[in-house]
Amino acid sequence: MMVFPRWFVATLAWSLLAASAGGQTPGFVRWSADELAERRTALGTHVGADGSARETLGDYETATRSHRFRFIHRVRDGAPEQHRDIEDVVLIQSGAAVLQVGGALVEPRGTPPELTGRAIRGGEQYAVAAGDILHIPADTPHRYLVPEGGQVTYVLVRMPALVGERVVPPDAPTLTFRPDGFALWRADELETRRMALVGSIRPDRSSRETLADYGSPVRSHRFRHIHRDANGVPEIHDEIIDVVFVTSGAGELLVGGEILDRNGSLGSGIADGVRHPVAAGDVLHIPARTPHGYLVPTGGQVTYVLVRVPAVPGS
Repeated sequence: MMVFPRWFVATLAWSLLAASAGGQTPGFVRWSADELAERRTALGTHVGADGSARETLGDYETATRSHRFRFIHRVRDGAPEQHRDIEDVVLIQSGAAVLQVGGALVEPRGTPPELTGRAIRGGEQYAVAAGDILHIPADTPHRYLVPEGGQVTYVLVRMPALVGERVVPPDAPTLTFRPDGFALWRADELETRRMALVGSIRPDRSSRETLADYGSPVRSHRFRHIHRDANGVPEIHDEIIDVVFVTSGAGELLVGGEILDRNGSLGSGIADGVRHPVAAGDVLHIPARTPHGYLVPTGGQVTYVLVRVPAVPGS
């Protein structure tokens, strides 16, 4: 009997779901920390002439190539790139590098909206390492600089650029990074923030903070940091895809089925959902219009960064 690794099964499940709906409505997917480590090892055996290897974890197959989940491994400096219509959301899975971001492409090549270049003139440089989470705004040159003998591997979520009028809520923090719109939350900072959240638990046994909010009227393009030490209230979002980076703890996610007694985005329970284990290092994709709720064992906790990605129109 042929035995397939868990990550192959997850990829096959996404592919079948996409194929059954014309590539537009993938279902829930969990990429576990162990699976990502296995995938990184596999990519390390397929490094190309440019010093990188990559694979697609999931793809809504949009015209602009947004809503695409990529897993990228680099052992040498990456080529400078610039995406007019795409914001990069990145989780560094392993290794370390320096991100050069901002400035201007030198000798740009290609056709908008996707450009590459020979180098980047100016810009800022930020050290990044495993567990860090980044937001690179649209139309911003960037590249990864990898130290000699090192490597960096990361999950890339291609989020569509926010266009139109922005409505920034009062709780949106002021970001001080350069260039404008860029953000970096280091793993050690997130742990410090988690400890602060532990000290501010609400009656529903959760605490949360906004890491960034770029002003979408539908509350997409929002980064939230959430800590739970008990089961969460079931929820559902009609226009939002939840991309979740679990940073600490463990529990389960009840997903799918039917939400009960819906009131806005919340409900009293979920009927016929499926339980999935979740733990630190996992990456989750929860489609729009999908009931879900976090289940936390007694005495446990789960903490995660939630990225609210706009749903694909018509999906």
